[in-house]
Amino acid sequence: MKKPLLLSLLMMLLAQAAMAQKYVKPKERQTTRSFAVITDAATWKNCRAELLAYQQQLGSEQLPTFIVYKDWRNPEEVKRVIARLYEKNGLEGVVFVGNVPIAMIRKAQHFTTAFKMDEQHFPWNESSVPSDRFYDDFSLKFDYLKQDSVHKNFFYYNLAVESVQSIHCDIYSARIKPVNSGKDPYQQISDYLRKAIAEHQSGNRLDQFFSYTGEGSYSNSLTAWTAEAFTLREQMPGIFDKQGRARFMRYNMFDYPKNWVINMMKRNDLDLAIFHEHGTPDRQYLSGSPITTDLNEHIDKLKRDGRIYLRRWGTSPQKVAEYYERQRERGLDSTWFADYNDPKQIEADSLLDLQTGIILTDVTEMKPNARMTIFDACYNGDFREDDYIAGRYIFSDGKAAVAFANSVNVLQDKMANDMLGLLGMGARVGQWAKLTNILESHVIGDPTLRFTSFDDSIDASAMLSAPYDEQQALQWLNSSYADIQNMAMYLLYHHGYSGLGRLLKDKYLSSPFWMVRYTAVSLLEKMGGKDFEDILLKSISDPYEFIRRSTVNWMRNVGREEYLPLLVKEYIENYFSEREHFDIGMTLRAFEPQALQKAIDKVLPTTYVQDKEEVAASLLKENKTMAGINETILDTSAKAGYRKSMIKSLMNTNVHYAVPQYVKILLDPSETDELKVAMLQSLAWFKNSINKQLIINACQQLMSDGNVSEVVKNDAARTYYRLK
Repeated sequence: MKKPLLLSLLMMLLAQAAMAQKYVKPKERQTTRSFAVITDAATWKNCRAELLAYQQQLGSEQLPTFIVYKDWRNPEEVKRVIARLYEKNGLEGVVFVGNVPIAMIRKAQHFTTAFKMDEQHFPWNESSVPSDRFYDDFSLKFDYLKQDSVHKNFFYYNLAVESVQSIHCDIYSARIKPVNSGKDPYQQISDYLRKAIAEHQSGNRLDQFFSYTGEGSYSNSLTAWTAEAFTLREQMPGIFDKQGRARFMRYNMFDYPKNWVINMMKRNDLDLAIFHEHGTPDRQYLSGSPITTDLNEHIDKLKRDGRIYLRRWGTSPQKVAEYYERQRERGLDSTWFADYNDPKQIEADSLLDLQTGIILTDVTEMKPNARMTIFDACYNGDFREDDYIAGRYIFSDGKAAVAFANSVNVLQDKMANDMLGLLGMGARVGQWAKLTNILESHVIGDPTLRFTSFDDSIDASAMLSAPYDEQQALQWLNSSYADIQNMAMYLLYHHGYSGLGRLLKDKYLSSPFWMVRYTAVSLLEKMGGKDFEDILLKSISDPYEFIRRSTVNWMRNVGREEYLPLLVKEYIENYFSEREHFDIGMTLRAFEPQALQKAIDKVLPTTYVQDKEEVAASLLKENKTMAGINETILDTSAKAGYRKSMIKSLMNTNVHYAVPQYVKILLDPSETDELKVAMLQSLAWFKNSINKQLIINACQQLMSDGNVSEVVKNDAARTYYRLK
């Protein structure tokens, strides 16, 4: 071989070796499980001592830990390393430290709780979901699309057409990604790892708890809010005994609760905090304008609301003039709002607005001490941003060590406290999160952190780490602790226990625990079928408001007409259960108008309400709204863009009785591909519909029709696999 060629080959091999990931193996003898830190070369270089100390700490806890570092080119490289460690070393979890590629997921909005942004008309970086389910669920399959041209660490993927259609994480994962706070990013990581190690060594028990509910959460329903204390008493008895303490705070307990919340988060003994709120990457929305009680307060609020409106929408003299004209009709002249653009007034209004929420700089200044914080909120965990609320918490100078937060918006009607009791019984944060994950939810910080169990005879971490044993799981169903039973049901579901439908139905009907009944019925919902449909006839009357509220939404997704009398009765008799009442109004949209009228005629005469005609009109109102929308969908003479917009509303309200007509649109050669694709994408949300099989049959017909375009065939296949 000639020397130039030999030299060239040698240089190529050296280059490949330089590009390969480097492993720092654990010193401990390999056991049946392990953990991995995935980081980039620069972070390894700058934080080497702290990363090694973290590795040593986990090793002392019998969790051998690998450190793998490289300048990663794409998510596939990372995923291959994770898969190899999982197969050879029993990997149970991973944490991404520093600059690790972010998978931006598309065509998978059904894996989220609420996110439904139009992927065609909004920028990719906004309409995709940043999610580490790309890494921690090995059954999900993705098709690579492209790397972002500006944000080089973003890589876009479609969920593959034939991928599995539910999330079952094989490992747990987390992010330790520095924030743009003015502090050196490597110093942030080093300081954080030292804090995490100290927390590992503290032996702390979860016995101090704080929950805050912000304005607009659960429709401000007291019925929805008060239930949390009952469920937490079942899940974490240790925070209600004489050594522990649970505290609950609500937005309307104070005019501006911000300082009270901050003082609570600064408590040195606080273990766990939950925020039920609205949010953005840079803000926690705690409250709105206080309720006014006298004339001067009413006037001040009216003026302030007018100024805010004009600053937001009064972008031209014409719009300002139009607003003033509307106010004159109400008896208010322009002097009420003339100072809307005065710099001093703008500053005063801004300072008042800052009292309604926690912003990024507030977090740094408050130095939160809650060891773990759950953000039941939109976007507080959006790690694609350079700075974000959950990141500020863990990188603060306080003892805040780990967060659980969402990268996009999240549904209010979801269970935020699912199996929370396992944390008090010693489960690692990542082990708990693995049981509850959705596409948008992520651990921010160290997922291996755990509290010392309040019951010395129970170690939830060991229970979750042990190989699956069906008989053991069945025995755990008899535990005196609600969340041990819940964990057992989840494990049986995850491993395909053959008699699960009947078991869950029996568990729901027999358990005194609110949270056990919720877990039973929610797992039945994932399974679908007759056991699930039948249990809703019982769960609509459950004492637990969240079960009733969830049942209402599940009834909307199924569409059996025999649910209607129960929904009408619940609407009337639980009028002050605001969130449930609202959801029933939305659910009634899904049913045929004649069937609803029949149910009203049957139920109303037997109720105690006096204004029966008024109640009947209220019940029919939402249904009439959807009937009008449906007329537009079926009207071929209506504007195409308007029809498409109405079709998209079917994602939220599955109108089951019209499915035969929707199928006709799909099979009609005269309808446009754009409209058919919109219909297919909406019908993909009918996974529990009584008319699901009609949709599946239509998809099969489209997939096999040689005259159908590839774009329609592709979406027909996506809908087919989601429903099948």
